[in-house]
Amino acid sequence: MLSRIARADKIILSLASLIAITVVVALASRGVFAFRIDSVTSNLGLYASCILMYLAYRVGRIMIVERPEDLTQAVLDQEFSAEKRRSFMRALPVLLALALFMPIFSTIKSNIELFQEYSWDLNFVELDRTIHGTDPWRILQPILGFPIVSSILAFLYQVWLLLIYAGGTFFAFYHRDQILRQRYFTAYFLIWSVNGMLLAIMLASVGPCFLEPLLGRDDFMPLMSYLNEANRQYPVAVVDIQQALLDWHFTNDQGLGRGITAMPSMHVSMAFLFYMAMRHVSPLAGKIFGAFFLIILVSSVHLGFHYAVDGYVSILTTAIIWKACGWFASRTAEDSDGMAQQQPTVTEDQAPALA
Repeated sequence: MLSRIARADKIILSLASLIAITVVVALASRGVFAFRIDSVTSNLGLYASCILMYLAYRVGRIMIVERPEDLTQAVLDQEFSAEKRRSFMRALPVLLALALFMPIFSTIKSNIELFQEYSWDLNFVELDRTIHGTDPWRILQPILGFPIVSSILAFLYQVWLLLIYAGGTFFAFYHRDQILRQRYFTAYFLIWSVNGMLLAIMLASVGPCFLEPLLGRDDFMPLMSYLNEANRQYPVAVVDIQQALLDWHFTNDQGLGRGITAMPSMHVSMAFLFYMAMRHVSPLAGKIFGAFFLIILVSSVHLGFHYAVDGYVSILTTAIIWKACGWFASRTAEDSDGMAQQQPTVTEDQAPALA
C-alpha cells in the first residue's frame, strides 16, 4: 500500500515539476522571472491556513461530539498519532507542489500578451450570438437580473477559491482511494496547464467585463451598467475585483491572482473537476458540488467575466482530461499491483543476508 502511494505521488510530483520547468523556461525566454517571493509565501500561507482550519474543526468535533475527560490527551491520541503524522508527511510534498504551482500560473497569466495579442473576443461574441440567438447574459437577465441575486452569485463566485485551497488540501490528505487521489491531482495540473496556460494563450481574450476598457468595444456596457447599479444596492463583490484586475493590468502587477484571460474559464474547469471527483467521495458531495458547478457556469456569464462558450470549452476539455487521467491512474495502479506480486518473498533465513 505504501509503495503504491509513493509511486502515485511520484507521478503527481513529476508531472507538476515538468510543467513548472516548461513554464519557467518559456517565461525566461521572454525575459520574465516566474517566481515572486511574495506570491509564493502568500500561497504557502493560504494552504497552511487550510490545514490549521481543518485541525481546528477536528479538535472542535472531539470537544463537542466525544466530550472526553482529558481533551488534550484525546487530541494528541487522535490527531497526532503515528498514523496521522505519516498522513501529513505523505501530503506535504503535494501541498508544496500546489503552493509553488499557482504563482507560476499567475505570472504567465499576467504575461499572455508577450505570447499572443488579445484577438479572439469578437469571435467568441459572435459565436455566442450564433449559438444562443443573442448575448447569453440577456437570456439570463430576466431570471438573475435582481441586485440581491447578483450579490449572492458574486459571493459564491468568490467562494470558488476554496476549491483551490481547501479542496487541494482535502485531496492531499485523502488516502482512502489512491486511484481517485492520483486522478484528481494529475487532472488538476493538466487542466491548469492546458486550459489555464496553453489555450489561454492560443485563444487570448479578455472577456465581456474588460472588452470596453481594453479593446474599446461597448457590446457589454448594458451588463456592466447593471452590475454597477446593483453594487450600489447590495455588495456585488466582483465589481471591485474587476476594477482591481484592470488596475493591476495597467500597472503590470504580476502578483498572486493577477492577470486577465477569459477563454477557457478556469472557474468552470475547476468547479467541473471538483464535481466529477467528489461524486466518487460520496453521492451527497457529488450533488452539492454538481449544483455549485452549475452556479459557477451561469454566474461566469451573468457577472461579465466570461462568454458562454468559455464555459462550454472548459467543460469539454476538462472532461477529456479527467477521462484520460482516470485511465492512466487505473493503469499505473494495475502496474503497481503486478510489480508487488512479482516481488520475491523474503524468508527469515534470507533476511540476514539481505540486511
